[in-house]
Amino acid sequence: MAIHNPHEPTASLRQRVTDLAIAGIPQYMIAKVIGIDEDTLKKHYQHELDCSEPEAIEMVSKTVVMQAINGNEKSQALYMKTKGAKYGWVEKQVIESITLDETQALKDKVRELEEKYQQDY
Repeated sequence: MAIHNPHEPTASLRQRVTDLAIAGIPQYMIAKVIGIDEDTLKKHYQHELDCSEPEAIEMVSKTVVMQAINGNEKSQALYMKTKGAKYGWVEKQVIESITLDETQALKDKVRELEEKYQQDY
């Protein structure tokens, strides 16, 4: 007869599952890491599996917003690029087209500069 040892979740195991889920580790690997099968993982840790990533995103988002408000330009740019678009804040990329004559003129200029600054290597 097989001995059945029921799994007992602890606070430290719940935190470990949370940390692994936030890191994007697949559930089958989380189960292996903590030494249980996937069904047991889902039975005892479904909340951690479902909520860890959204809660981490919430924490990071709050940090980005606070940094943006306090003048951090990178945080301001990130926030406006991701959240400001629906209010008209969009970053536009302009691609200019040039003619064949302009292309040839640029190639000629590059060749001229290469000859002018040619060095022996």
